[in-house]
Amino acid sequence: MADTVFDLDQPIGALIDVAVREFGEVGFETVTIGDMNLEVLQVLHMQKYLDKLVDKSRSGKTIKLPLWAKVWPSCLVLGYTLTRFPFAPGSSILEVGAGCAVDGMVMAKLGHKVTVTDVEPFALLVSRINILKNGLDGKVDIRQVDFTQDVLGRRFDYIIGCEVLYEEAVYEPLADFLDAHLSTSPKAEVLMAMDKKRQGRKFFDKADGMFAMMKSGASYKDNETGEENIVNLFRMKRKGA
Repeated sequence: MADTVFDLDQPIGALIDVAVREFGEVGFETVTIGDMNLEVLQVLHMQKYLDKLVDKSRSGKTIKLPLWAKVWPSCLVLGYTLTRFPFAPGSSILEVGAGCAVDGMVMAKLGHKVTVTDVEPFALLVSRINILKNGLDGKVDIRQVDFTQDVLGRRFDYIIGCEVLYEEAVYEPLADFLDAHLSTSPKAEVLMAMDKKRQGRKFFDKADGMFAMMKSGASYKDNETGEENIVNLFRMKRKGA
């Protein structure tokens, strides 16, 4: 477990106290993926927390919006796909940009060896709380990783991630990170999901030289707007593997 600004080895009650001091009131929401239910910590008054961040920015502090705190539709679509994917038993899984670690927890519940990573300390805090809440202590490793510059020094059978192409600065470094951490086995794959609106052209241009890619789409209805939207799913294998 990587060093963060928190001691992630504290009991769940102490970790929730840290979350409350930062976010205000929090609570668990049941997220259903296939026939699997997960309890996921949520900030109950997100607008109030965003106002707090805006106040910090006025004092000259740099802030980042807590995009990791949301359970994105692409996360649910990827999670459902993972529950039906023919993984070899006990595969090693790396989740990049884990956010709440929903998909990492899906993989852990399926019996795989999971490492979840994110660059944001508060994302790791919430991930650890979720892992403890769902009885997965000891089954998921947590690492603070900036995939634009960090190297874990090991490879994984599968790498998963959703909505990781959130800003142009990460596009090309992410392709290199995947190349450096995906196993050289012919069966190794990267599985990613993202909203169709995200293009990530520079990522795909670079990744095209490293991986053979398959793309499919899954539709879902937005519960707030009622609109039909599409999540793109990508499977990537090493070329020539």
